[in-house]
Amino acid sequence: MITRRTTRRHFLLRPDRDGTAQQLYWYTTAVLAKKFGIKIHAVQVLSTHMHEVVTDTRGMLPAFLRERNRAFANALKCHRGWPEEVFQRAAANCVQLFGVDAVVRQICYTLANCVEAGLVNSPEDWPGAGVAAGDIGKRVVKTQRPNIYFDPSNPVWPAAAELPIEMPGSMLEVFGLQNARDRICAAAAKAVAKARYTARMAGRIVTSIADILRVAFFKRARAREPFGSRVPTFAAAGNAECAQAALEQRREFLLGYRQARDALKRGDPCARFPEGTWRWRMELLPPLAFQLA
Repeated sequence: MITRRTTRRHFLLRPDRDGTAQQLYWYTTAVLAKKFGIKIHAVQVLSTHMHEVVTDTRGMLPAFLRERNRAFANALKCHRGWPEEVFQRAAANCVQLFGVDAVVRQICYTLANCVEAGLVNSPEDWPGAGVAAGDIGKRVVKTQRPNIYFDPSNPVWPAAAELPIEMPGSMLEVFGLQNARDRICAAAAKAVAKARYTARMAGRIVTSIADILRVAFFKRARAREPFGSRVPTFAAAGNAECAQAALEQRREFLLGYRQARDALKRGDPCARFPEGTWRWRMELLPPLAFQLA
């Protein structure tokens, strides 16, 4: 589960009436998800932030986020005429999901986010980039290269791209495609109903889509947000066994990382950093060290 926010909560990701901002997101995500082996399961891009539930099939998530967010931000700056950064300087919030319950919960949270914000009554009504519960494992987003920023002569940017919205592998293994889709749809319906109630109790009143599209992108969100709370690194949806497994995995990683770091300090050029380490394994150490790890 990945969350990325705009700088100072400006409405820079606000959907456009002509669909340009949405196209920029879908195109950059489709091209670079294919390049780095990222499977997309759920998406919702709101005006100040975006949520994505993904699977990293090749351990390349940091490279995907770096390249996709940079291309998306640069294209959006050209489109908006925005001279500053698009995303806040803090890193993206990445939460590893343990167990199918956690996967379902985060998918539902992603889909219901626009409803809880009081923007629309149903996720299907949101005009920005996003998916519906029934799209998962079924929909393929087809998009053309935007006429903004991307060089048609550069083979990195094809004229068209496709992005399948895939069912999470863990759910396929446990339930099969149809049962997994039914479970997600049922859970999403409950999450959306709860989000409507939460929005109503908070006094958030749904406006028209036209009002959403008219909001100036350079304005900022004013609603109060909690500050200084903990940022989780994993979620298990209350499953004690999955939570324990996550904690054990985290302990093993930190122990292996510290041992490799200490070995590197002692002058060992082939310090064996554990899988999941990004910069030491993928960028700084020689290829031989990566092969030995």
